[in-house]
Amino acid sequence: MSERRLPEPKIRDEFRRELRARLMQEAAVTLVPKRRDTAWTAWLRPAFAAGLAALVLIVGAGSAAANSLPGDAAFPLKRAIEEVRVALTFDDVERVRVLAEIADQRLSELEKVASRDDKSPTASDEYAQAVARFRAAVDALQQAAPEEKSEAAQNVADAAREKHEFILERLKDRLSDTAKDAVDRATEEEQKDTPQNVKDKDKKDRGEDPSAPGNNNGTNGNGNNPNATPPGNNERTSAPRTSPPARRP
Repeated sequence: MSERRLPEPKIRDEFRRELRARLMQEAAVTLVPKRRDTAWTAWLRPAFAAGLAALVLIVGAGSAAANSLPGDAAFPLKRAIEEVRVALTFDDVERVRVLAEIADQRLSELEKVASRDDKSPTASDEYAQAVARFRAAVDALQQAAPEEKSEAAQNVADAAREKHEFILERLKDRLSDTAKDAVDRATEEEQKDTPQNVKDKDKKDRGEDPSAPGNNNGTNGNGNNPNATPPGNNERTSAPRTSPPARRP
């Protein structure tokens, strides 16, 4: 009895291609030599990771600080960011505007917590401090800066006072007695005379127009009195002389 031979096994072409592709893929990962970190890359890699983590933390903290209110844990960071903004503002009038915006922000925060006894005293005190700092900057600028910058600072102060008075009028019935004390201090600070207002009052007392440039005092704006006699023309005029009558012989 003859032995029956089985057909020789044959690998399918599709299986062969798939196997080859897998082997090549594994070889690309396994056979490539592992790179060694140099001293520079060994330091840079964790530093980059730490910097990225710090950036994420700062962005998240900045977002939380922007929405924080006086008394919140993130509020000091909010004030620190504002201080950086003030420090980077080099123009005197623009710095006054920035301080006015900060005072507006403190008043907006006070408006949100006006009815909360645990928050409103702190918020009102922060508002009073912001107003005092803003008005001190206005006074310092008006005493040292030219007339043009002094008037610009006065315009900012007047606009801020009107805005704050309007908002505080709506809040006065909602504030606690403790919060009202700080608000009253801020109101007195804003209503006091600035150096520019003192100058304007002095001009009014002298009967001058405060909006007119310079100090006229009866002059034509150039320091000259238009009614004064021109120099070199001070000779007195007299009537013409008549001849005496002729004597009779």
